[in-house]
This record gives sequence, structure tokens and C-alpha cells, in this order.
Amino acid sequence: MTTISNLMALVTAATSGTETAKSADRATGRLLDAAVLEAAHVGLARITVEDVVRRAGVSRMTAYRRYPRRDDLVAALVQRETDRFLAAVADGIAAATDPRARVTEAFIAAVRFSRIHPMLRRAGQTGSSLSADDTAMLLEAGSAFVATQIAGAGNQPSQQVRWVADVCARLILTYISAPPTDPDFGDDAELRRFAEEILTPMVARATTP
Repeated sequence: MTTISNLMALVTAATSGTETAKSADRATGRLLDAAVLEAAHVGLARITVEDVVRRAGVSRMTAYRRYPRRDDLVAALVQRETDRFLAAVADGIAAATDPRARVTEAFIAAVRFSRIHPMLRRAGQTGSSLSADDTAMLLEAGSAFVATQIAGAGNQPSQQVRWVADVCARLILTYISAPPTDPDFGDDAELRRFAEEILTPMVARATTP
């Protein structure tokens, strides 16, 4: 499972422009980019290596050398897109110094990312969902990330902070996969008011001595 230190290492690498060996591999990048589009088209549960290979324009041998099983491709896809999501959120809150403002900015950045991400847009439009294991991984990573942001770099999140972070992560994931009409997810000003009036008080209580 993803630890907080490992998660923050991933986010730091992503936001600084450092690439892993896999992301530096052009063929791997093409495969994962194609997998994103294929998952957006048919759903994550229905993608096949063969369809991704055709969409990516690489050979079957190239694909199977990297991902011997379909599950390996799906796992790599979910991990990369999770890293990208967290990096986008980290960018969105980089300028915020108040822990309460960080959660607001994290929420807004997460929604903005979901608006343009093919897989997340499909989830919002069709109600399709990730597997239980993938959802658990996303929640763990998101909760750990939010807890670190609330507590501040170098500080160990308290139990109350971890609870609030878990609530925030679950709320964000639910709202992304099934966007409400109120607040309007297309209106950043309304999102900000929602975050400040609903999420900020929770964070304030968790961080008040």
C-alpha cells in the first residue's frame, strides 16, 4: 500500500518535472495514453491490451514486453493517472500557506482536473466506477496527501486530521464520479464558496489546539 512518504515522493517528482523510467519510455507513454482514451471510450473494466495496442500504434510484442497481463496495464494506468491527479492538486495548492486554504485549493484543483480528464469525465457522465481495489488505492493516496497538506510538511498528522482528510478524499472522489448540480461543478466561484463553507470548518476544528 502507498505510504505517505512514498506518496509525497511521487508528487514531488511529478511537480518538479522528474520522470520515472517508465514515463521516460516513449512507447510506454504511448501505451498508457492510448489506454486512457480507450478506458474513456469503453470503460476501464472493458479495455483490452489488443485494443490499446491498436490505438497506440505499437506492436503487440512491445506491449506485452511491458505488460504481460491486462491487469498489469490497468495497474500501471491507474497508478500513472493517480500520480498526475495528485500532481495537479499539488500545483493548485502550492501558493496557499494557510492549511485551511490548502484544502479549498485541493478541492478546486481536483474538480478542474476531473473536467478535462477523459476517464473522469466518462465516470461523471455514465456513472461507471473503478474496481473496489482501485478505489481503495485512490482513497488511501488522496487521504494521505490531504492529511499531509493539512498538517504541514514535516508534521505527523493527528488522528483527527487523518479523519478529516479521509472525509475530504471520499467527498472529492464521490463528487468527481457523480457530480452534483448544487454546487455547480462548472462554476469555480461556487466551488470555492462550497469548500470554504463546508470543508474549511472541518479543517479548522481538526487543526485547532
